[in-house]
Amino acid sequence: MHSRFSPRFSPLSSLAALLITCLLSTATMAAPEVHVFELENRRAESVLGQLQALYQDTGVVFSPDGQKLMVRAEAEQLAEIDQLLRTLDVAARQLRVSLREVTGTRTGSNDRGRTLSTSSQRQQTLTMQDGQVASIRSGQLNQLPVAVRGGTDPVALLEQVDQSSGFLVQANVISNQQVELQITALKNDPIVGMPGHKTAAVVTMRRVSPGEWITLGEESRVQETQQDQRVISTGSASDRSWQIKLDLLD
Repeated sequence: MHSRFSPRFSPLSSLAALLITCLLSTATMAAPEVHVFELENRRAESVLGQLQALYQDTGVVFSPDGQKLMVRAEAEQLAEIDQLLRTLDVAARQLRVSLREVTGTRTGSNDRGRTLSTSSQRQQTLTMQDGQVASIRSGQLNQLPVAVRGGTDPVALLEQVDQSSGFLVQANVISNQQVELQITALKNDPIVGMPGHKTAAVVTMRRVSPGEWITLGEESRVQETQQDQRVISTGSASDRSWQIKLDLLD
């Protein structure tokens, strides 16, 4: 015999229960996990920038520690990161850095009506490893004493290196066809009227092809003189530019 008060389930309530079950199941499956990846050839900080650029605004959290990288992400994202690290975790490449300084001078006077132009160039080379930092100061190219793949911010190096102007160049090899350059232009001169303040460094990121010359900076100077009695004026102008090129050695 069936009771009058036996519960009945409507199709609507059954559907709601199914939806709640699915949502709870999905939330459980998508819960973030923590995994520690151990790198063999790179320091974790050296690959951190590329990973953060790929996973920005996704909730993925990276915590580098030496050659270990702790990642908090969903299981699917962890699998992707594992594949990326297999590609990025390779031995540091050897690079040849070439610095070319090109100087041009133009002189002339209004009584002769002609201009004389001369030009010259000077080139230096330096061999260093992928991820290290090169310093360019007063036209001289040098390597900074920084640990390979240390991931040190070039601007922070100014606390250890006496360099108030010039460039810091850090190269990271992405592939045989592409190199990422972090170029820091330094001009730490005091600001007039603002004691204790100095101009800040400007950081530029560029991706270039090996063997391609790129311009770091240019400088122009103009000088004029005038002889009042004969109303003769002479002038000279000099232009100087610095260009850099990177070649892969292995």
